[in-house]
Amino acid sequence: MTVSLPNPLLSAGPQKPSVDDLIRVFSLLCPHRGSMLAMSTMRAVYTNFRAARTALKDISRAREIAVVLVRHGFGHFVEAWQLQDKIVLAPILHKRDAEEDPLSPYERIALALQDLGPTFVKLGQILSTRPDLIPQELCDELKTLQDHVNTIDWNDAKTVVESSLGRTLQEAFSVFEESPLASASIAQVHCATLLDGTEVVVKVQRPGIGEKIEADLHILYWLAKKVEETVPEAEAFDPVAIVREFERAISKELDFKFEARNLTRFAKNFSTWDQVYIPQVYEELSSQTVMVMERLKGRKITEAVGHGYDMEAIGRDCVSLLFKMVFEDGFFHGDLHPGNLWVLEDGRVGLIDFGLVGRMSHANKDAMADLFLSIATKDCEGLAQTLYTIGIKRGKTDYSAFEADVAELMDIYFDNVSLANIDFGSYLREIIEGAIRHNLRVPSDFTMFFKAIMTVEGIGKQISPDLDIVAECKPYVERLVAERYSPQRVIKNTADTVQAFARFGQKFPLVAHQFLEHIDDGRLNIGVEYPDAEKMETSRRRRWNRLNLVLLTSVLFTAGIVMRNDSVNTLLGVPWPTTLCLVVASLLGIRLLWRILMSGDW
Repeated sequence: MTVSLPNPLLSAGPQKPSVDDLIRVFSLLCPHRGSMLAMSTMRAVYTNFRAARTALKDISRAREIAVVLVRHGFGHFVEAWQLQDKIVLAPILHKRDAEEDPLSPYERIALALQDLGPTFVKLGQILSTRPDLIPQELCDELKTLQDHVNTIDWNDAKTVVESSLGRTLQEAFSVFEESPLASASIAQVHCATLLDGTEVVVKVQRPGIGEKIEADLHILYWLAKKVEETVPEAEAFDPVAIVREFERAISKELDFKFEARNLTRFAKNFSTWDQVYIPQVYEELSSQTVMVMERLKGRKITEAVGHGYDMEAIGRDCVSLLFKMVFEDGFFHGDLHPGNLWVLEDGRVGLIDFGLVGRMSHANKDAMADLFLSIATKDCEGLAQTLYTIGIKRGKTDYSAFEADVAELMDIYFDNVSLANIDFGSYLREIIEGAIRHNLRVPSDFTMFFKAIMTVEGIGKQISPDLDIVAECKPYVERLVAERYSPQRVIKNTADTVQAFARFGQKFPLVAHQFLEHIDDGRLNIGVEYPDAEKMETSRRRRWNRLNLVLLTSVLFTAGIVMRNDSVNTLLGVPWPTTLCLVVASLLGIRLLWRILMSGDW
């Protein structure tokens, strides 16, 4: 439905007063100094009330989560985390038996996330792109998650847009369609027309979604800690770190200004590329909760086959734009699925949805070039060394075993197979899984790029079966390697090194002086730690105790002999002090001999 906008009337609705508004009014009514204490008390009461209300909401939400977990066969976690004691879950004590469920655990996790709502669906969607954090089988299941959400009420959507613009819809648009073009967990999109006739799409954030996600994040952190405590295998995936990374990603998606800046940067990077088009963003009409951008006319890339386009050229363009983003710009689209890749009416490739991006520093670009060169030249040693260098160590790694696994994978995928026929996506996925097995975690920007390669390769092979992704990558890698050893780069690296040494030389006298002062003042404690210090200390105490036992036995035996002439107090004709000393010395000697024989240290 299209909404006509004849009357410039603003329907913003009533606004809730904040605590600062209430205190401001109170200060006007009570201007004397004594009112300051009352104002402070009022602020504390209001803050505590809000905290209590938030806690009650969290408890209610936790109960919903517990119900969903039980419904999908995870009732044992509810019991292990004592949710049933904390929030009185009597109605759900009848738990489903997970062993009788025909679905796999990963399928049940996906269904549970779907039932838990937008925040958890978004978490699952982001995790589906991170095979370095969770098993590949779970990634595959999470890819099926969809945003099954109700559309925003038209009056609410209108209020959000008008509040963002600071004016009525009629003052900014000649047409604004009431029915959304698409609806997702965080926002929905409406088609509109500017006053000059330009067709645009307006992305509108759901009212209150920030508060809901914040509440869910509190619970997610709590759940992540409980998972670490009750599931030993989860330690390898670091659930708390996953939630922390999700929080960073979702906070950026909630800020549409961030996406608008990304869009502007991509448009600048591809300004000289005729075969790729980035839509224009209207920053003067955009804000943190609303983004207005040019509407693209075309088809999703997977729906363009059979409509007269040169799909082979389009497939190459998709691969080339990805490698340009990474190897030239160091700034790439992090969510290149078919819905975000369009074929425009004139045959160009159009991109949308710039909320998730990755970055590559010069060092990371060099590492990525080394990785692709090693793959192209079938250099398993170089590939293993590059992966080990960029990997985040999460424990002891047997490098020799890791290199052997890399070599075995290369033999499996490259033996008697041309580079054009290699399943590159599967190969990268197995490399990531192999690194995880050896306590190496691939950094997020690398895994985001690997996921983009897998997606683009899959799309490219679907629309152009003869696409050779390694051949398309080769020119970019060669240029990057040539640039690395160019005179300008060598001079720059040398200058940076000299400058770093110069800064170190300037700071060293001061740092050395402070170090010596700390030693003189006793503020510096130096500790030496031995890996087997506890065992060494136990062994030392054991030897010392044995020595003391030998000395005590000798003293008692000697004392018994010395007191044998005491005839005043006797026991069976033998002085009782002598008897006592000899008995105790004998018992101690037998115990000492027994301990030595049992330990084998003799």
